[in-house]
Amino acid sequence: MNAWTSRFPLKGNKLIVQMLLLLVIIVLFSFLSPYFLTVTNFMNVLNQMVEVGLIAIPMTMIIISGAMDLSVGSILAFSAVSMGVAFERGLDIWISVIIGLLAGLLCGAVNGYLIARHRMQAIVVTIGMLVMLRGLVYVINQGRPISGFPDAFYFMGQQYVGGIPVNAIFLVVMFLLASFVMKKTRFSTYVYGIGNNEEVVRYSGISVVRIRFILFMLSGLFSALAGIFLVSRLASAEATSGTNIELDVITATLIGGTHIFGGRGSLSGTFVGLLIIVFLRNGLNLLGVSVLYQAVILGALLLLAVGNKKFNGE
Repeated sequence: MNAWTSRFPLKGNKLIVQMLLLLVIIVLFSFLSPYFLTVTNFMNVLNQMVEVGLIAIPMTMIIISGAMDLSVGSILAFSAVSMGVAFERGLDIWISVIIGLLAGLLCGAVNGYLIARHRMQAIVVTIGMLVMLRGLVYVINQGRPISGFPDAFYFMGQQYVGGIPVNAIFLVVMFLLASFVMKKTRFSTYVYGIGNNEEVVRYSGISVVRIRFILFMLSGLFSALAGIFLVSRLASAEATSGTNIELDVITATLIGGTHIFGGRGSLSGTFVGLLIIVFLRNGLNLLGVSVLYQAVILGALLLLAVGNKKFNGE
């Protein structure tokens, strides 16, 4: 152990490391782009963080429990298009929204049933769901965008309250509620316990099947919520929605200090990780960096989060 790590124990200072990385990103892009530190751009950042942030809430819980959900982007698209198709068929917009949410909930339930009840590998199941749903979305509407929603629907993704985007307010409320659950309830004890030692939890009489099932249902529901907010923000439901969003979600979660093998993590850390990812992407977009190079940078950041003990809290 070197002098630096001896002086600053990693467990107690991982949040400081994350905040320093966020500060470096903000300062760097402030110098590189005159548009970065503007109110308009800050509002854009708040809008852009909502979909990734919503999905990151249950993803944090799932990774803490020792699993992972790679189907979230496809569930987002499937839910968004399901809502759009329902509206096109003449249903009320809010009934269509409920259908979209139920579609995501159903997908999460299927994932949870296969993973929890049949003890199939989460990565295998969710990759299968990812591929199947992405293909199904194109079959449902032939890849065409769906638009023409009523103005009342756009309140969710385009309106402001007190100068703050409505969707960003909703995201913060969801993070606060989920943080309370993960700090003050027995449910959080079970989630952390499963991630640390699933067999001990099972022998204690706790239903591991039920906890895992709930987690993946939450993932499906929050992915659907993200899809609804995305459609409201962009005014269009598209088959390509949510493509590769799981990379941003998982990177934000791991950079936030959640251990990839489970047992450790926090939603407060994930929120900081979310800010890091969103500000980084925003700054790169302002500089005109290709999405291909952005993927390279984000992938490198993901490797850093997985391999560096300062992030995962070991």
